[in-house]
Amino acid sequence: MNLESDPTENTPGGFDLRRWRALEGASPAREPWQALPGHEVRRSSQGLPWPGLMLWHQVGPEGDLYVPPTAEHTILVRRAIPTDLLQRHGASVGRTRWQPGQAVVVPAGLPSFWRSARPRDNLHIDVAPSWLHRSAQAEVSLHSCFGRDDPVLDGFARMLLGALDSQAALHSGFGEHVAQALALHLLSHYAGPHRALRGGAWLLRRQMQQLEEAVREALDAHWTVERMARLVGLSSFHFARAFKASYGMTPHAWLNAQRMAHAAQLVRETSLDIAEIAARTGHRSAPHFSQVFRRHWGQSPTDFRRGS
Repeated sequence: MNLESDPTENTPGGFDLRRWRALEGASPAREPWQALPGHEVRRSSQGLPWPGLMLWHQVGPEGDLYVPPTAEHTILVRRAIPTDLLQRHGASVGRTRWQPGQAVVVPAGLPSFWRSARPRDNLHIDVAPSWLHRSAQAEVSLHSCFGRDDPVLDGFARMLLGALDSQAALHSGFGEHVAQALALHLLSHYAGPHRALRGGAWLLRRQMQQLEEAVREALDAHWTVERMARLVGLSSFHFARAFKASYGMTPHAWLNAQRMAHAAQLVRETSLDIAEIAARTGHRSAPHFSQVFRRHWGQSPTDFRRGS
């Protein structure tokens, strides 16, 4: 069903068209769960070194929900009892009986409306469009999916939820390999003609590779947005927008994730003292490093090393 030609025709009863129009003009939300009043995030992968990939478990009441556009493709898998569900993704509307294990896909850049007859209990996977771009070696977009059986997406969601308590999830390569496999599945089953992403262009593949190699070879260096932008030949403003569209996070957050992933590897696999690890990962002192490490990983470097 398409509502674009006449906003009043086929509009569900009680649908707030003024609120929807405001969402259509909104910038992509940086952290979608913050836009869901009255909802709770039970678990999430926030803080793990999974660039461009996020898992979170949402619970909340039944009723209407207006969600702003996001910079990531969003996959939702139903966990609890079946529910009648009315959705709008951009201009398209779908109605379904959403069963446990079934998947919904909301493409990046689209606002969405949800009317659920039963309380929400869903697993969300947010994937940066750059992962599809890398896998396809071209710019691609996804089709909306309003709910269907997809054992692979269900399996990814359950695996990522279980991985939150796994030591493997702390390895920098874990999230990257999962994101790549997930992107390949999305390309095979949900890809469509390219649609420009709201919020600006992506970084080119060669720019991403150039940046990643330079940063990982010099994690102890002083990396600013200006320095990163110069490295790939962009203005700071354009670079910051393109980086967020490509990686699903800010340059600062990505840099910190790279440093923390390498720091965890050094703590776990070497006998280097904390001061040396702090220096190698670009932190001004051992106490400052320990504070950042605890905030990121939930425990001190010493406790992390003992647990390994």
